[in-house]
Amino acid sequence: MQMKILSLAFIFVLILTKITNALPINSDLGLTPYKGETILRTQTRYTLKTDDPTDKNRESEVFVIPFVGVYGFTAKASMLVKIPIVHKELRSQNESNRGDHGLGDITVLGKYRIHTKNFKGGTSRLSLIGGLELPTGEDNETDSMGKLPPPLQLGSGSVDGIVGAAYTYQTLGHEFDSDLRYIFNQEANDFEFGDIFRYNFSYQKRILPVTLPDKGVYSQWNALLELNGVYANRAESLRSEVASSGGHTLFLSPGIQYVGPRLVYESSFQYPILQDLNGDQLETDFVLALSVRYQF
Repeated sequence: MQMKILSLAFIFVLILTKITNALPINSDLGLTPYKGETILRTQTRYTLKTDDPTDKNRESEVFVIPFVGVYGFTAKASMLVKIPIVHKELRSQNESNRGDHGLGDITVLGKYRIHTKNFKGGTSRLSLIGGLELPTGEDNETDSMGKLPPPLQLGSGSVDGIVGAAYTYQTLGHEFDSDLRYIFNQEANDFEFGDIFRYNFSYQKRILPVTLPDKGVYSQWNALLELNGVYANRAESLRSEVASSGGHTLFLSPGIQYVGPRLVYESSFQYPILQDLNGDQLETDFVLALSVRYQF
Protein backbone atom coordinates (compact mmCIF):
# COMPACT_ATOMS: atom_id res chain seq x y z
CA MET A 1 0.00 0.00 0.00
CA GLN A 2 2.82 2.42 0.86
CA MET A 3 4.41 1.76 -2.52
CA LYS A 4 1.11 2.44 -4.29
CA ILE A 5 0.80 5.80 -2.54
CA LEU A 6 4.42 6.60 -3.40
CA SER A 7 3.85 5.70 -7.04
CA LEU A 8 0.79 7.93 -7.29
CA ALA A 9 2.74 10.78 -5.76
CA PHE A 10 5.38 10.47 -8.46
CA ILE A 11 2.87 10.60 -11.30
CA PHE A 12 3.71 14.32 -11.36
CA VAL A 13 6.95 14.43 -13.30
CA LEU A 14 9.54 17.07 -14.10
CA ILE A 15 11.37 17.33 -17.40
CA LEU A 16 13.82 20.10 -18.26
CA THR A 17 14.11 20.56 -22.02
CA LYS A 18 13.95 23.11 -24.79
CA ILE A 19 11.90 20.73 -26.96
CA THR A 20 8.19 21.58 -26.62
CA ASN A 21 7.01 19.36 -29.49
CA ALA A 22 5.34 16.02 -28.90
CA LEU A 23 7.56 13.15 -27.76
CA PRO A 24 6.81 9.41 -27.62
CA ILE A 25 5.73 7.98 -24.27
CA ASN A 26 6.95 4.36 -24.47
CA SER A 27 9.49 4.67 -27.31
CA ASP A 28 12.86 6.33 -27.86
CA LEU A 29 13.50 9.02 -30.47
CA GLY A 30 16.24 10.14 -32.83
CA LEU A 31 16.42 13.67 -31.42
CA THR A 32 19.31 14.64 -29.13
CA PRO A 33 19.49 17.55 -26.66
CA TYR A 34 21.31 20.78 -27.41
CA LYS A 35 24.96 21.20 -26.37
CA GLY A 36 25.05 21.82 -22.62
CA GLU A 37 21.36 21.03 -22.18
CA THR A 38 20.26 18.90 -19.23
CA ILE A 39 17.00 16.95 -19.23
CA LEU A 40 15.44 15.37 -16.13
CA ARG A 41 12.52 13.00 -16.57
CA THR A 42 10.59 10.35 -14.70
CA GLN A 43 7.47 8.28 -15.29
CA THR A 44 5.18 6.04 -13.27
CA ARG A 45 4.58 2.63 -14.86
CA TYR A 46 2.20 0.01 -13.48
CA THR A 47 2.05 -3.55 -14.85
CA LEU A 48 -0.65 -6.07 -13.89
CA LYS A 49 -0.49 -9.78 -14.67
CA THR A 50 -3.36 -12.07 -13.63
CA ASP A 51 -3.85 -14.66 -16.39
CA ASP A 52 -2.27 -17.71 -14.72
CA PRO A 53 -2.20 -20.90 -16.84
CA THR A 54 -1.70 -23.01 -13.67
CA ASP A 55 -4.09 -23.71 -10.77
CA LYS A 56 -2.16 -21.48 -8.33
CA ASN A 57 -4.15 -18.33 -9.20
CA ARG A 58 -1.00 -16.23 -9.19
CA GLU A 59 -1.13 -12.46 -9.68
CA SER A 60 1.75 -10.05 -10.23
CA GLU A 61 2.02 -6.28 -9.78
CA VAL A 62 5.06 -4.21 -10.76
CA PHE A 63 5.52 -0.48 -10.16
CA VAL A 64 8.53 1.21 -11.76
CA ILE A 65 9.45 4.88 -11.30
CA PRO A 66 12.46 5.63 -13.52
CA PHE A 67 14.35 8.87 -12.84
CA VAL A 68 16.20 9.84 -16.02
CA GLY A 69 18.90 12.43 -16.56
CA VAL A 70 20.18 13.38 -20.04
CA TYR A 71 23.07 15.70 -20.82
CA GLY A 72 24.11 16.98 -24.24
CA PHE A 73 27.91 17.03 -24.59
CA THR A 74 27.63 18.34 -28.15
CA ALA A 75 24.78 18.97 -30.58
CA LYS A 76 25.08 15.32 -31.65
CA ALA A 77 26.36 13.42 -28.60
CA SER A 78 24.52 12.92 -25.30
CA MET A 79 24.49 10.65 -22.27
CA LEU A 80 21.50 9.21 -20.41
CA VAL A 81 21.38 7.83 -16.86
CA LYS A 82 18.24 6.01 -15.68
CA ILE A 83 17.76 5.25 -11.97
CA PRO A 84 14.66 3.10 -11.38
CA ILE A 85 12.75 2.65 -8.13
CA VAL A 86 11.01 -0.72 -8.34
CA HIS A 87 8.27 -2.56 -6.45
CA LYS A 88 7.53 -6.21 -7.32
CA GLU A 89 4.88 -8.39 -5.73
CA LEU A 90 3.69 -11.91 -6.56
CA ARG A 91 0.51 -13.20 -4.91
CA SER A 92 -0.62 -16.82 -4.91
CA GLN A 93 -3.63 -18.66 -3.52
CA ASN A 94 -1.54 -21.40 -1.93
CA GLU A 95 1.55 -19.42 -0.91
CA SER A 96 2.46 -16.26 0.95
CA ASN A 97 2.95 -13.05 -0.99
CA ARG A 98 6.51 -12.57 -2.18
CA GLY A 99 8.36 -9.55 -3.52
CA ASP A 100 10.67 -6.64 -2.82
CA HIS A 101 10.98 -2.91 -3.39
CA GLY A 102 13.87 -0.48 -3.69
CA LEU A 103 16.57 0.57 -6.15
CA GLY A 104 16.73 -1.37 -9.41
CA ASP A 105 19.56 -1.72 -11.93
CA ILE A 106 20.87 1.63 -13.22
CA THR A 107 21.19 2.12 -16.98
CA VAL A 108 23.86 4.33 -18.60
CA LEU A 109 23.44 5.04 -22.32
CA GLY A 110 25.23 7.11 -24.89
CA LYS A 111 23.46 8.47 -27.99
CA TYR A 112 25.13 9.85 -31.11
CA ARG A 113 23.18 11.44 -33.96
CA ILE A 114 24.48 10.28 -37.35
CA HIS A 115 21.82 11.76 -39.65
CA THR A 116 20.12 15.17 -39.70
CA LYS A 117 17.90 16.58 -42.41
CA ASN A 118 16.07 19.80 -41.63
CA PHE A 119 13.34 21.14 -43.89
CA LYS A 120 10.64 23.79 -43.68
CA GLY A 121 8.44 22.96 -40.71
CA GLY A 122 10.20 19.76 -39.73
CA THR A 123 13.25 17.55 -39.31
CA SER A 124 14.45 13.98 -39.83
CA ARG A 125 17.07 12.47 -37.49
CA LEU A 126 18.75 9.12 -36.81
CA SER A 127 20.85 8.27 -33.73
CA LEU A 128 22.87 5.28 -32.56
CA ILE A 129 22.60 4.06 -28.96
CA GLY A 130 24.97 2.06 -26.78
CA GLY A 131 25.49 1.52 -23.07
CA LEU A 132 25.33 -0.70 -20.00
CA GLU A 133 22.82 -1.87 -17.41
CA LEU A 134 24.66 -1.92 -14.08
CA PRO A 135 24.00 -4.37 -11.18
CA THR A 136 22.87 -1.82 -8.59
CA GLY A 137 19.62 -3.58 -7.63
CA GLU A 138 19.44 -6.23 -4.91
CA ASP A 139 19.90 -9.71 -6.42
CA ASN A 140 20.16 -11.93 -3.31
CA GLU A 141 17.06 -10.90 -1.34
CA THR A 142 15.35 -13.56 0.80
CA ASP A 143 12.08 -13.91 2.67
CA SER A 144 10.51 -16.51 4.98
CA MET A 145 10.36 -18.97 2.07
CA GLY A 146 14.02 -18.55 1.16
CA LYS A 147 15.77 -16.73 -1.65
CA LEU A 148 13.47 -14.88 -4.02
CA PRO A 149 13.46 -16.25 -7.59
CA PRO A 150 15.43 -14.11 -10.10
CA PRO A 151 12.33 -12.48 -11.70
CA LEU A 152 11.32 -11.12 -8.28
CA GLN A 153 14.77 -9.73 -7.45
CA LEU A 154 15.22 -5.99 -8.01
CA GLY A 155 18.40 -6.51 -10.05
CA SER A 156 20.00 -9.12 -12.26
CA GLY A 157 23.42 -9.07 -10.61
CA SER A 158 25.19 -8.76 -13.97
CA VAL A 159 26.62 -6.03 -16.19
CA ASP A 160 24.58 -6.17 -19.40
CA GLY A 161 25.42 -4.50 -22.73
CA ILE A 162 22.91 -2.49 -24.79
CA VAL A 163 23.03 -1.44 -28.45
CA GLY A 164 20.38 0.15 -30.64
CA ALA A 165 19.22 2.93 -32.90
CA ALA A 166 16.38 5.50 -32.93
CA TYR A 167 14.78 7.51 -35.74
CA THR A 168 12.47 10.56 -35.73
CA TYR A 169 10.54 12.29 -38.51
CA GLN A 170 8.87 15.41 -37.12
CA THR A 171 6.68 18.16 -38.58
CA LEU A 172 4.41 20.76 -37.00
CA GLY A 173 1.41 18.45 -37.24
CA HIS A 174 2.83 14.91 -37.18
CA GLU A 175 5.67 12.90 -35.70
CA PHE A 176 6.92 9.38 -36.35
CA ASP A 177 9.43 7.71 -34.04
CA SER A 178 10.93 4.24 -34.11
CA ASP A 179 13.71 2.51 -32.23
CA LEU A 180 15.38 -0.89 -31.97
CA ARG A 181 17.32 -2.07 -28.93
CA TYR A 182 19.16 -5.31 -28.06
CA ILE A 183 20.20 -6.21 -24.49
CA PHE A 184 22.99 -8.75 -23.99
CA ASN A 185 22.20 -10.26 -20.57
CA GLN A 186 25.06 -11.94 -18.70
CA GLU A 187 25.25 -14.64 -16.04
CA ALA A 188 25.20 -13.93 -12.30
CA ASN A 189 24.47 -16.21 -9.33
CA ASP A 190 24.34 -19.23 -11.69
CA PHE A 191 21.43 -17.63 -13.54
CA GLU A 192 21.29 -15.79 -16.86
CA PHE A 193 18.26 -13.96 -18.20
CA GLY A 194 17.77 -14.41 -21.93
CA ASP A 195 18.88 -11.67 -24.31
CA ILE A 196 16.12 -9.15 -25.08
CA PHE A 197 15.20 -7.46 -28.35
CA ARG A 198 12.87 -4.44 -28.15
CA TYR A 199 11.24 -2.65 -31.07
CA ASN A 200 8.94 0.36 -30.98
CA PHE A 201 6.98 2.44 -33.48
CA SER A 202 5.17 5.63 -32.47
CA TYR A 203 2.89 7.94 -34.45
CA GLN A 204 1.66 11.28 -33.08
CA LYS A 205 -0.76 13.79 -34.53
CA ARG A 206 -1.74 17.24 -33.34
CA ILE A 207 -5.52 17.26 -32.95
CA LEU A 208 -5.95 20.75 -31.42
CA PRO A 209 -5.60 23.45 -32.51
CA VAL A 210 -6.53 22.39 -36.02
CA THR A 211 -4.73 25.45 -37.43
CA LEU A 212 -1.72 26.95 -35.71
CA PRO A 213 -1.72 30.66 -34.89
CA ASP A 214 0.47 32.93 -37.03
CA LYS A 215 2.49 33.99 -33.99
CA GLY A 216 2.71 33.79 -30.23
CA VAL A 217 2.84 30.93 -27.73
CA TYR A 218 0.19 28.25 -28.05
CA SER A 219 -0.85 24.97 -26.41
CA GLN A 220 -1.83 21.81 -28.25
CA TRP A 221 -3.39 18.35 -27.81
CA ASN A 222 -1.72 15.35 -29.44
CA ALA A 223 -3.05 11.83 -30.01
CA LEU A 224 -0.52 8.98 -30.01
CA LEU A 225 -0.56 5.37 -31.13
CA GLU A 226 2.41 3.11 -30.48
CA LEU A 227 3.39 -0.49 -31.16
CA ASN A 228 5.79 -1.71 -28.46
CA GLY A 229 7.32 -5.16 -28.86
CA VAL A 230 9.68 -7.23 -26.75
CA TYR A 231 11.19 -10.61 -27.60
CA ALA A 232 13.18 -12.45 -24.92
CA ASN A 233 15.23 -15.62 -25.25
CA ARG A 234 14.85 -18.33 -22.62
CA ALA A 235 16.76 -17.86 -19.38
CA GLU A 236 19.35 -20.35 -18.16
CA SER A 237 19.80 -21.70 -14.64
CA LEU A 238 22.98 -23.69 -13.93
CA ARG A 239 23.50 -23.62 -17.73
CA SER A 240 20.15 -25.37 -18.35
CA GLU A 241 17.25 -23.65 -20.09
CA VAL A 242 14.36 -22.47 -17.92
CA ALA A 243 11.23 -23.81 -19.61
CA SER A 244 8.89 -21.08 -18.30
CA SER A 245 10.85 -18.07 -19.53
CA GLY A 246 11.21 -15.98 -22.65
CA GLY A 247 8.75 -15.31 -25.43
CA HIS A 248 7.27 -12.52 -27.53
CA THR A 249 4.83 -9.79 -26.46
CA LEU A 250 3.47 -6.96 -28.61
CA PHE A 251 1.54 -4.03 -27.12
CA LEU A 252 -0.87 -1.64 -28.82
CA SER A 253 -0.47 1.61 -26.90
CA PRO A 254 -2.84 4.55 -27.44
CA GLY A 255 -1.98 7.76 -25.61
CA ILE A 256 -2.86 11.41 -25.20
CA GLN A 257 -0.70 14.49 -24.58
CA TYR A 258 -1.41 18.04 -23.58
CA VAL A 259 1.53 20.25 -24.53
CA GLY A 260 1.56 23.71 -22.96
CA PRO A 261 4.19 26.45 -23.04
CA ARG A 262 6.01 24.75 -20.15
CA LEU A 263 3.99 21.71 -19.04
CA VAL A 264 3.31 18.45 -20.84
CA TYR A 265 0.72 16.06 -19.38
CA GLU A 266 0.54 12.60 -20.91
CA SER A 267 -0.82 9.11 -20.39
CA SER A 268 -0.61 5.79 -22.23
CA PHE A 269 -2.46 2.49 -21.91
CA GLN A 270 -0.58 -0.54 -23.22
CA TYR A 271 -2.71 -3.54 -24.16
CA PRO A 272 -1.08 -6.80 -25.33
CA ILE A 273 -2.35 -7.84 -28.75
CA LEU A 274 0.13 -10.73 -29.00
CA GLN A 275 1.54 -12.90 -26.21
CA ASP A 276 3.52 -15.96 -27.21
CA LEU A 277 5.18 -17.00 -23.97
CA ASN A 278 7.08 -20.16 -23.11
CA GLY A 279 5.82 -22.46 -20.36
CA ASP A 280 3.55 -21.46 -17.47
CA GLN A 281 4.27 -17.73 -17.36
CA LEU A 282 1.76 -15.12 -16.27
CA GLU A 283 0.35 -13.10 -19.15
CA THR A 284 0.19 -9.31 -18.97
CA ASP A 285 -3.27 -7.74 -18.55
CA PHE A 286 -2.12 -4.17 -19.22
CA VAL A 287 0.53 -1.53 -18.55
CA LEU A 288 -0.41 2.02 -17.50
CA ALA A 289 2.04 4.91 -17.91
CA LEU A 290 1.42 8.42 -16.54
CA SER A 291 3.73 11.41 -16.54
CA VAL A 292 4.10 15.19 -16.43
CA ARG A 293 6.92 17.13 -18.02
CA TYR A 294 7.92 20.63 -17.01
CA GLN A 295 10.05 22.96 -19.09
CA PHE A 296 12.21 25.56 -17.39
